[in-house]
Amino acid sequence: MTTPGPLEKAIAKRRELLAKNSELRADIDRNTAEIAQIDAALAVMRLYAPLGQLPGLEDDARSIYGNLASMTVPDGLATILRKRGEALPSRELCTILEQTGKLKAGSANNLIGVIGALKRNPERFKKIGSSWKLVQSNGHLPGLEVDETASVKG
Repeated sequence: MTTPGPLEKAIAKRRELLAKNSELRADIDRNTAEIAQIDAALAVMRLYAPLGQLPGLEDDARSIYGNLASMTVPDGLATILRKRGEALPSRELCTILEQTGKLKAGSANNLIGVIGALKRNPERFKKIGSSWKLVQSNGHLPGLEVDETASVKG
């Protein structure tokens, strides 16, 4: 029996790495599916428990909302509102930005900055009552019918 040459070794190593990548992708797919299930459960829990009343969940705000610290404040606000899927008061938006490290916690000017960012971006955010909602790219507010949107914009 002859020993494999460099070409045969390279082909064998390539096959081994492709098989390993396939296994890793399957693991990632399983983990991603489980994360999606957990995120769905957490989203339901958040609907019924205001921010700060779910022990242990707010500690992990960065994993929920991503790296908001690397984003602009308006982009961070849009990410929060998109992931929550509901209108939120500016104080709660500010708290989330502080929890994720985007804003320095406890600064008196944080809330003013958040409100300013929301108001300076009317194409992205609309105030409904005392809360802010994300405007979809088509200009409609999520959850509102077209005729209701016209009255909100007025």
